[in-house]
Amino acid sequence: MPADAIDPSAEMTFLEHLEEFRSRVIVSLITVGFFMLISLSFGKPIERILRLPLDLSTNVLLASLIDKINGPSASFFGFLAITLRASASSVNATLMKLSPLSGITTYLKVSMTFGALLASPVVLYQVWAFIMPALTSREKKVLLPLFFIILFFFFGGALFAFFIVVPVVFDFSAQLYPSMINNWDIEQYFNFILQLLLGFGIAFELPIAMAFLAWIGAIDTNGFQEKRGLATIGIFVLSAFLTPSDPGSMLLMAVPLILLYELGIFFAYLLERPRGYS
Repeated sequence: MPADAIDPSAEMTFLEHLEEFRSRVIVSLITVGFFMLISLSFGKPIERILRLPLDLSTNVLLASLIDKINGPSASFFGFLAITLRASASSVNATLMKLSPLSGITTYLKVSMTFGALLASPVVLYQVWAFIMPALTSREKKVLLPLFFIILFFFFGGALFAFFIVVPVVFDFSAQLYPSMINNWDIEQYFNFILQLLLGFGIAFELPIAMAFLAWIGAIDTNGFQEKRGLATIGIFVLSAFLTPSDPGSMLLMAVPLILLYELGIFFAYLLERPRGYS
């Protein structure tokens, strides 16, 4: 039997497929429900985690990163770290419940989100176990590493948004009209954070999308390289709209996306070569 063939003994009838699909959906739903109940029991710690961007300062994070890389010293970088810490300040904002049900709906929504997140390994395993019998051994060798790579970039983008982008946006919003009191609706606050984490998680899949386009032959490495200038302009325009107007905040978003674009070119090059591209 060829190495990339499907084992005939693994074939099932339509009803058997339907029954297996049903059982795996039930297992996934039970797992999500279980972790939702666990999350409901830890509502306060989860709330403190999601409030973290209000207390975080990007300046403190950058200063800590400089200390890790360069070490505390009397150099320019040491002075920069001290300056960043001195200018750090948390966002002075109060979260409010603007309707009788906003606290309950937010509590349930956050618990559902964290429950789904905690249950995701089991759910993803159920998906993988369902489709695995239909894959050839060659496809399994490709898809399994690709699956973990996609997860890595998604969670990398979400963490970058949570620890870098969200504090910057909150700080800018709080200081935009300093004479006004920052009373924010708790439901909109959590919705904003969750949407931003999801958006950055998807945006950080850029190298994977570029590699896929190269693999199917839609565009080659030379095409990506020729459009590098337009891509860079587009990234800076997008960053200018999504971040405060100061250059530092814009660079926090633009630089990672530019680096991801270059990484996407490298991935595209790796996938082109077996298909005979130059």
